[in-house]
Amino acid sequence: MKKALAVVAAVVLLAGVMSACGSKSEQNTANRADTKTGGESQASTKPVQLTWVHHFGEEGARKWIDLGIQKFKENNPNIDVEVIATEGGTTYKNFFNTKVAANDVPDIYMIDDIPGYQEIIDAGYAADLTGQPFLGNIGEQYLNGVKSEDGKIWALPIDTNGGGVTYNKDAFVKAGITEVPKTYSEFLAVCEKLKAAGIVPIAAGFKDSWVISWDINPDLLVTGVNSDTDWIKDVEAGKATFADNKGHFKEVLTRFVQRLPYMNDDPMGTNWDKVQELVASGKAAMVINGTWAVDGAKSKNPDANIGLFAFPSTENPDDAKFAMKSTGGIVVNPKSKNKEAALKLLETFSTPEVGEIFQNNKKGISVIKGLKPDFDPTYVELDANYLKPGKTFDWSQFSPDFVSTELGNAYVDGLTSLILDKNHDVDKAIKQLDDNFNKIRPLQK
Repeated sequence: MKKALAVVAAVVLLAGVMSACGSKSEQNTANRADTKTGGESQASTKPVQLTWVHHFGEEGARKWIDLGIQKFKENNPNIDVEVIATEGGTTYKNFFNTKVAANDVPDIYMIDDIPGYQEIIDAGYAADLTGQPFLGNIGEQYLNGVKSEDGKIWALPIDTNGGGVTYNKDAFVKAGITEVPKTYSEFLAVCEKLKAAGIVPIAAGFKDSWVISWDINPDLLVTGVNSDTDWIKDVEAGKATFADNKGHFKEVLTRFVQRLPYMNDDPMGTNWDKVQELVASGKAAMVINGTWAVDGAKSKNPDANIGLFAFPSTENPDDAKFAMKSTGGIVVNPKSKNKEAALKLLETFSTPEVGEIFQNNKKGISVIKGLKPDFDPTYVELDANYLKPGKTFDWSQFSPDFVSTELGNAYVDGLTSLILDKNHDVDKAIKQLDDNFNKIRPLQK
C-alpha cells in the first residue's frame, strides 16, 4: 500500500466509541456463561472471552446480535461475548486505524466493504475464511461482496443492502400522493406537495457525518455503475480529479443541493436517531439512505407504514433501479488467541435459524440460503417491485468510499462545506475537494 495506517488522535477514538450510527442506545451489552466447550469437561475448561465491535445503531440490529449470541451460548456456554457499539462512517474507520496502530484489534468486528478495509486485511487482522464449511449456508452470489480481487473471502456476509428512498406511506397519502416518483422531476414535485401539506419532505441527520455521504450515495451508485465504476479509485490514485466529472459527480452534487431546501431545519444539528423518529412518526416523509433505514424507522415505531423506492436520478423511468448487494460482514481477527471460538460464533450466525432472527428483527434481507423476504410488508413490496431482472442492479464492483481515511475525511469535509455554503456552489466545492486531495496524496507516498 502507498501509505501507513493512520494513527488517529485519542479524541477521535473517544468520539468513535459512541452509539452506532448516532443512536442514543446503550453502547455495550455483555453475554456471559461458564460451563464447557467442545469435548473438554466443565472442570478443566476456563472461560473464553470474545470481544465483538460493530457500528449498528438500530434497535433491531442489536437485538439480532443479542439473540444470536444467546443461540451460540446454548452450544458454547463457556464462551463469553462482549459486544461494543461504535459510531459508523469515517469515525468507525478512524477507530479501527487506531486499534491497528495499538495492536489492539478486537476478536470479531464488522466491515462494510473489502476495498475500504484492504489495508487492515493486508496488515493481517482479517482471517481468510475461504473454504470454511459454514459459507455453504450463504447464497453464492452474495459472497462477491466479501471477496478481494484474488478471490479470497474475508467476512461472513449477513445481508443484502441497497441505497434508495425509505418513505412513510401515510405521509404520502396525507399529502395526496398516490404513487412513488419514477423520474427526478416527479421526485421534486413530490417534495413540493409534501412541503405544502406541512410535512418535511426529506429527513436529514448530518450531525452524523456518514449520513451526508449516504444522502448522496443512492444517486452516486446509479451514476457510477452506469458510467464509470473506477472513478472513485482513479480520483484516489490521482489518475483523475473531481473536476473531470467521471461518474457524473457534478450532476450528483447539483441534485443534492437542489434537495437541500426540502430538508428539515438544522440538518447539521440533527443526528441519525432523530431522522429515524421523524420518518417513523410521519413528520418527515422520506430519508435518502440505505435500506437499514427501514429497521431504524420501525425500531422507533413498529406500526409505521414504511415503503422503499429507487431514487430517480434521471427523466427516464427505466433508470429508476434499486441498488442491492451484500455489503461486508463479520470478520475474525486471526491474531486473536481465541480465533477458533470466534469462528464458532460465525458458524452460528450463518445458520438459517439466526438468519430468521435477523430478518424478523433487523428488517433486512438475509443472505442465508432458503430464506424469503416475506418477513415484513416493506420488503415484500420491494421484492415485488424491484428484486427482479431489469429493476435492480448489483453494485459489488463499485465502492462509493475512499480507502484512505484521510481522503475519506477530506471528502466528507468538502460535502459539509457545500451544505454550509449559503450559495451551495457546486463548482467551488469540487475545486476545494481537488485542492485538498492534491495536498493529502503526496503525504501518503
